[in-house]
Amino acid sequence: MGFEQEWPPRQEGLFYLIEEKKAGKFLAHNLSGSNQKFNSFNCIYSSKNFRLFYKSSSKSGLEISISKKYFRLAVKRNKIKRQVKEIFRSLNIVIPRDVVVIFSVFRPFGELSYEKALLEIDEAAKSLSGDLSLK
Repeated sequence: MGFEQEWPPRQEGLFYLIEEKKAGKFLAHNLSGSNQKFNSFNCIYSSKNFRLFYKSSSKSGLEISISKKYFRLAVKRNKIKRQVKEIFRSLNIVIPRDVVVIFSVFRPFGELSYEKALLEIDEAAKSLSGDLSLK
């Protein structure tokens, strides 16, 4: 019969190598990204609501890090940023020169009232001033 056709042998070895490279590249990207980003900074304060880090830099100031993973809406992220900035202003927290403070927010922080957030950030600010005065 003329309809019978011989199929070429499968190249399974090549396929598996390509898929392994793709998987390896994907995993390496995930491991190098978010997990190691904050490992290079010095942690000052940590709680279930937020963490405070600092790093040496030519600039000084406050950076607020809020993940889209925890707060999908930009309105919510901006509200939290405004609250944190206002709390830092009202507590008169002085950040030394050549130091950048990174304020990383987690999901439970969005459920805190302003007063509770103020108290917790005040506690963190005390550890901030104590830790940075030793440097």
